[in-house]
Amino acid sequence: MTYDVVVLIEREMSEGDAQRVAALHARDEEPVSYHLLISSHPTEGFAGPLALLGSSFAEVAGLTGDTAPGRTTTATALADPQYDLASVIERSSRRLRAATNSQVNVSITHGEILLALRRMLTTTNSEEVIVVAWPETAAAFVCSDWARRAKKQLHIPHLRVLEHDR
Repeated sequence: MTYDVVVLIEREMSEGDAQRVAALHARDEEPVSYHLLISSHPTEGFAGPLALLGSSFAEVAGLTGDTAPGRTTTATALADPQYDLASVIERSSRRLRAATNSQVNVSITHGEILLALRRMLTTTNSEEVIVVAWPETAAAFVCSDWARRAKKQLHIPHLRVLEHDR
């Protein structure tokens, strides 16, 4: 049996990001299959992990029709999906595959990220979600207790928030 994990990213994964994700499952004996989820519009509308920090958890969890406005992050050397989606896909999946020696499937969402996340959790039977976000985003997740509420609302046994390795 395979342990399925969804990895939600807002920018290209660095080698450090991939290694930290790999370390989370290094002791697992069963094979792990990673499902990388990327938004094609990380700064528009209800997009990447940064946009998950809506004004209410119902909005964030996609439980209402409202959407929170997207927020932008600081500039970086890593590829931005809005401008170079092909590089984000190729480099992130290659780095995660190399670090984990596991299968990596890539999905792109062009709409609301939480709807895509819910759909992916259902179709892959994933038991874990890892959100790789910028430090300021990760800190906001922790301060807002978003991860605990998301686990409960989305019925995910394990949800982890990691900071992007800069």
